[in-house]
Amino acid sequence: MQILIVLVPGFSQLSFGAIVEPFKTLATIAPSEKIQINLGAIAEPEVVSSAGFSVTCHLSLNEVLEEIKSYGRKTLFLCCGLRTPYKTQNDIVKLLRTAHRYGVAIYGTGCAAWKMADAGILGKGSGTVHWSTLPAFAERHSEIKAKDALFVTHENTTSSPGDAATIDMIVAFIKKEFSLELAQRVCNHLIISFPRRGDTCQPRNLRNMVRDTPQKLQKIVQKMSENLENPLLITEISKSVGISVRQAERLFLKHLDSSPKAYYRKLRLHHSRMLVEQTSMSILEISLACGFFNRRTFTQYYREEFGFPPTNTRRTP
Repeated sequence: MQILIVLVPGFSQLSFGAIVEPFKTLATIAPSEKIQINLGAIAEPEVVSSAGFSVTCHLSLNEVLEEIKSYGRKTLFLCCGLRTPYKTQNDIVKLLRTAHRYGVAIYGTGCAAWKMADAGILGKGSGTVHWSTLPAFAERHSEIKAKDALFVTHENTTSSPGDAATIDMIVAFIKKEFSLELAQRVCNHLIISFPRRGDTCQPRNLRNMVRDTPQKLQKIVQKMSENLENPLLITEISKSVGISVRQAERLFLKHLDSSPKAYYRKLRLHHSRMLVEQTSMSILEISLACGFFNRRTFTQYYREEFGFPPTNTRRTP
């Protein structure tokens, strides 16, 4: 398989490393897979990252386009930062449309989903960008389902906010395109314990997600956050802020793509993970402290949210 990595000025050095290192490892442990990695530039051969370091690319944009049009199994990885120079916009769109036209799978990091949307290759599908720009992305591209996730796949395109989330995207790619065994071997080599699922929310304080939402919604989330150990009924919370349950459900669906009940549970689960990682409390104690009165139920929800049970996070029983 040919891996085409195209760097855009201002790219994330962390995202770049998270793409290259797993594939270099895969090529070493599985030489029979014949992994070929080619590095291309969207502009000048010397591409400067957001951190100020430069990387020399051996393929020009035109050479990348020719590679895309050639016969063979290949995948394009567009490595961006949170912003790209305006002068590269047309070239990025040309690259994405060409890859899409020739059926090449496209993976993008950083602001890549913005470029995918501008290129028209997401259609009425879904994508993700960094949480700090997700509301703006959703507002500008109302036809696209903007998801708060580590990576999102729509047909032949996958977008990720980049940085640490890139490694989760690449591990999932190796698992899908090669095998679970090889993905696990790559994780072992890179000392990755638990790669996260793509639909995992981007790590941050969940309450920050409602900062720019209607005040009623903010008050409900505040009420939820203050009552994690003894969860309140949604009817009770809605009444306390002066709206009906139905109105609350519409607010949550519109601004958070969730039901109030599911969001409340997510708040409690993220609080529980902090307790699992940062305290010596037992799993039972944590489940009770987060409003789950049955350890089995708590473990089930925890696994659904994070992809592994709480006992895998640390050894405390």
